[in-house]
Amino acid sequence: MSHQYVLEFAALSDIGRVRKHNEDAIVVCADYGCVVLADGMGGYKAGEVASAMTAKIVADYLCAKLDSAWYTKLGFQSIHLSRWISDAIHLANRQVVQTSQENPECFGMGTTVVVACCTQDKILFAHVGDSRAYRYRNHALVRMTEDHSVLQEQINAGLISESQARFSTIKNLITRAVGTQENIEVDLSVHQADETDVYMLCSDGLTDLLADDQIQDILRQYDGDLPACCRALIDCANEAGGFDNTSVVLFKLKAVSGPSWVKKLLFR
Repeated sequence: MSHQYVLEFAALSDIGRVRKHNEDAIVVCADYGCVVLADGMGGYKAGEVASAMTAKIVADYLCAKLDSAWYTKLGFQSIHLSRWISDAIHLANRQVVQTSQENPECFGMGTTVVVACCTQDKILFAHVGDSRAYRYRNHALVRMTEDHSVLQEQINAGLISESQARFSTIKNLITRAVGTQENIEVDLSVHQADETDVYMLCSDGLTDLLADDQIQDILRQYDGDLPACCRALIDCANEAGGFDNTSVVLFKLKAVSGPSWVKKLLFR
């Protein structure tokens, strides 16, 4: 009997209280331990097109690579997965750029994207834009990504504090996005995972309205009940104004024992 992991997750996306349509997109590939979240922008429903395209392209590319690795018994490592994630996001960028150029109604569209992929005891994050990844471990919430935004650059330069940034009027000015230029830079990181961890991917509809300590308190309150916690986070963002679409994915790794040939809902 070999040691495997199940991806246990909850995902929820909400239009909020102001917007007329939802430009966020989520794809969870539990069979392969991959999660993709995108937050679109640009023109009437064009952001919705960019985010949906990007989430699907990235997820399909990664699942195809991981499926091939499974069937060929390829002993892939984190370095392979990092390259695949980067390649997937660059592929999505090229296709969003092309669609934007060929369709006037989509001109200028773009999207953020944040990706998480698990491989045994490692978790890899990749992102472009200001959608975020967090880790909740030992009752403490830690941000795993750094926003690609004008506001983050001001924080890094010491021009504004994190607490002051919450009230900034330029939160929506991002410096990188999928589909806005021919070449983009993707930030990637690899981390040791623990079975007790809970991970969160979210759009800025959540983090613009709730501070990290508020999110941490909600995670503590629901203590591993992922669906209820997802709902509570969305509800709190809406109660705080709901000015944007809000999307949240919560997931954790659950160890199980089973024969190595079992594939469904298991990943290596």
